[in-house]
Amino acid sequence: MKKTILKVAVTCIMVTVSLTTFAQQNKKAAKERKDIAKAEKNLGEAKADSAADFNAFKKDAETKIAENQNKIAELKLKKTSDNMEVKEKYDKKVLTLEKKNNDLKLKIDQCADTKTSKWSAFKREFTHDIDELGHAIRDIGVDNTN
Repeated sequence: MKKTILKVAVTCIMVTVSLTTFAQQNKKAAKERKDIAKAEKNLGEAKADSAADFNAFKKDAETKIAENQNKIAELKLKKTSDNMEVKEKYDKKVLTLEKKNNDLKLKIDQCADTKTSKWSAFKREFTHDIDELGHAIRDIGVDNTN
C-alpha cells in the first residue's frame, strides 16, 4: 500500500512538473512569437525609411549635379581675354570639372546596387565629393597666388 501511494505521489509530482514546464515553454514561445512579429514590423518600417532616404538623397544629388552642369556650361561660355596658355589651362580645368561631374552622375545612377550596410559610407563619400566639386567650380576663376 505504501509503495502504491508512493508511486502515485511520484507520478503526480512528475505530471505536475511536466505540465508546469510545458506551460512555461508555451509562455516563452508566445513571447518569442510576439518578438518576432515586432522585429518583422520594425524591419518593414526600416526598409521603407531606407527607400525613402535613398530616393530623397538621389533626388537631391541629381539636383546638385544638374546645377553643376549649368555652372560648368556657363564657365565654358565665359571667354577670357588672357593669352593662349592661360585659356588652355582654363579650358583644361573646366573639362576636368565636367568629367568629375559626369563621374558623379554615373556613380549616383549606379548607387541602387549599394548594399544597405555600405549605404552610409557611400552617402558620406558622395556628399564629400559633390561638395568638393562645388567648391572647385566656384574657385575656378579665383587666383589664389599672392
